[in-house]
Amino acid sequence: MTRYSSSKTVLFIILEGALFAVLSWYVRMLDGSPIDPVIQGASEGPRLLLAVWWLVGGRLAVHFGHLLLRRQSRGQEVRMVSDLVAAVIYLATLFAVIRFAFGLPIGGLLATSGIIAIVLGLALQSTLGDVFSGIAVGLERPYKVGDIITVDGGVEGTVVEVNWRSTLIATGNNNIVVIPNSLIAKSRLENRSAPTTVRGDNVAVSLDPHIDPRRCLATLGAAVRACRILLTEPAPSVICNGLQGDGARYEIWYSVASSRAISAARTELYTQIHRHLHHAGIPLAVPGLASTIPVKVPTISDLLEQSDIFGVLAAEERAALAEHFVKVSFEAGDVLVKEGDPPSMLYLLVSGTVELGRTDRSLTLTRLGPGEAFGLVALITERNYSVSATALTALTAYRMTKEDIANAMKARPQLMVGLEALAKRGAEILDRELASHEVEPLKSPEMFLSRLRQFLSRIGG
Repeated sequence: MTRYSSSKTVLFIILEGALFAVLSWYVRMLDGSPIDPVIQGASEGPRLLLAVWWLVGGRLAVHFGHLLLRRQSRGQEVRMVSDLVAAVIYLATLFAVIRFAFGLPIGGLLATSGIIAIVLGLALQSTLGDVFSGIAVGLERPYKVGDIITVDGGVEGTVVEVNWRSTLIATGNNNIVVIPNSLIAKSRLENRSAPTTVRGDNVAVSLDPHIDPRRCLATLGAAVRACRILLTEPAPSVICNGLQGDGARYEIWYSVASSRAISAARTELYTQIHRHLHHAGIPLAVPGLASTIPVKVPTISDLLEQSDIFGVLAAEERAALAEHFVKVSFEAGDVLVKEGDPPSMLYLLVSGTVELGRTDRSLTLTRLGPGEAFGLVALITERNYSVSATALTALTAYRMTKEDIANAMKARPQLMVGLEALAKRGAEILDRELASHEVEPLKSPEMFLSRLRQFLSRIGG
């Protein structure tokens, strides 16, 4: 905030201008010129009047300077320059009062002031360096309060204050870092908020060099598409920029809305990279070693065991279901489930990324990757799909229809017990899937269990 508002400054200028005009007329009548006064006798009245004239004139000049400078900008640097100009004007006014109003010589005073200024300058060299660096930084305006900046030395945060001596930065750990302006002026800094708040970043991974780069690029691309925090414009990119005996290096470049989202974006991206590489059977490279630790590609049994939904079933029950899953493939843009269609099948993803949302792409609810399943709740509740499932990348999945579930039940009737155990985890399933598939979610796990029993009774009868 500025020290004076424009309206107050204008009012002060008008009042002081009127007073200055009256004093000027009166001084002219009594003493002649203010810079060459003719003061008769020992009366102190004219001297005091002349001193007041100089003081009012100095104050009027200060207010006028405030008005001119701060009409151009209300930034911190303008306040600093304005205060510096005011100090110079007041100092000049003081010397003028001593010399012209009281008729005292100021040569010795100026000489003494010069010596004092030199001594103070040497004693306050560091502080003065910070002050003048602050003025320079303020005039150049490489950043302002509220900007996110990075300074050499690893300091990154939001600028909360810029004063005469230092810049205060609030870091991501809720700490305040005070950096002298002289250090700021000499350092290399990046303004993360200019020209926009959009921040670009990249992560790198080193993968088994024996794996076809095209397969690695496709897998990493699917991992990127599964992330929700990354911006779609500008679009993320995945490149292979190194091929060595101990690993092939891949870089993923992406953008986020602001620097505050960097940490969350990296966490999400690394999580998705780990998931997709694991299910694709692509191992990470080991620096200095040409060989890597093989990664087993999960089978349908592994996927069921690791699934948040089907993992609750016993091994025999998962095996019974596994026999009835059929492996299918889709291209990017294919629709697996269409909004409004009656439920007919469930999917367990093997690779690629699926987006659940409205058909017209007006709303994206979530994105699913390898090892995740969808469609079970819609089958059990027998409500039409309220969202569509679209392949964002080339996709491989295991599919099971309602008839396949009925065949599994006939071949192994005790499977119903295991599916009821699954239903008892209805609260978790509701949080995970009903939000994506149902317009009106079920009110409780018990209701979900009742629907499941009805469903199993119908298809197993």
